[in-house]
Amino acid sequence: MKTPQSLLNEKGKLVHTGWARGPLWLYSRSAIRGAFTRIVEYDRYFLFSDMAILVFEITNMGRMIYASVQISNMVQGATFYDAYRITTPLGMVDLPSSCDSGTVKIKQKNCIIDFSVMEKGSRLIKVDLPTFYGGTGLRGVVVLTPFETKEGLATVQPWRRDKKAFRYNLRNPTYKVEGVMQLGNEELIFTTDNGWGALDWNRGCYPHGEVHYLAIASGVCGGRLIGSCIGYGMEDNSSGTENAFFLDGKLHKLGHVTFRISPRDWLAPWYFSSDDKRLSMEFQPVLEYRIKHSLFFQTIKERRVFGYISGAFIEETGSIYTFHNIPSYTEQQKLKL
Repeated sequence: MKTPQSLLNEKGKLVHTGWARGPLWLYSRSAIRGAFTRIVEYDRYFLFSDMAILVFEITNMGRMIYASVQISNMVQGATFYDAYRITTPLGMVDLPSSCDSGTVKIKQKNCIIDFSVMEKGSRLIKVDLPTFYGGTGLRGVVVLTPFETKEGLATVQPWRRDKKAFRYNLRNPTYKVEGVMQLGNEELIFTTDNGWGALDWNRGCYPHGEVHYLAIASGVCGGRLIGSCIGYGMEDNSSGTENAFFLDGKLHKLGHVTFRISPRDWLAPWYFSSDDKRLSMEFQPVLEYRIKHSLFFQTIKERRVFGYISGAFIEETGSIYTFHNIPSYTEQQKLKL
């Protein structure tokens, strides 16, 4: 798809499915005909450096809405996580309808989190969390600047067995990051030479149950900016998968990607390979962390793994580009709505 259009028609049905190099679908929460408890919206940011990965998110699942922050120091082998339940009427929060504009700000006792889209597509993350991780505290500001191409992988995927269910997602792992996050007395500094970021923006009406896998990475090797976002779930991806490899900001679309994970040991190496043989990667895990949030009958479980990927990608010219030790985040997510 190359021209903007509405995501849903007047009956709440998808107009077109597939993929694009930007958020061409126009989303409106009020156009969804499903129960509000099945509407899933979240904004997530990943910050990568040679030594640490940070995850910031604000998630709205109808009755359950929360913000969370995780810092994983892969050199020290330590991870820090906190979540903040947000109470508003009917569990609603005003997440922007567009990923290209708007601000979402959570401000309550002991929790200030601000995501803002600025001029020319830059993004601001500002946090002030005095009680983070048992009073260690976290505060700071970072700016994510997109690569000149500003390409991101947007996908709209339905579910075969539920005509009302769909996922509208945009991922872009090609941001440069500058700023400082202060964890207690320790400063996590991101610079243009050692700071990369990824956006994971999601809006949808989900079925009652979902299992999804995701691997996302961003970094530099040999002077070239690398970004990767691959994943799969229970959706119908026949009109376009959620898989792409980014090289110097350019999106290279991929078909199906196989995940090979040891069922007995998730800290053993993972392997990824695309069906067209253009991409092959090995993921070396360093840290694993499990998360569970629940409220009434709604539950979200995540199994997060942090580490580094290495591999090879075949460009259109036929040349093979190899890369090593790019910081990477992977997860298994299970939802019950």
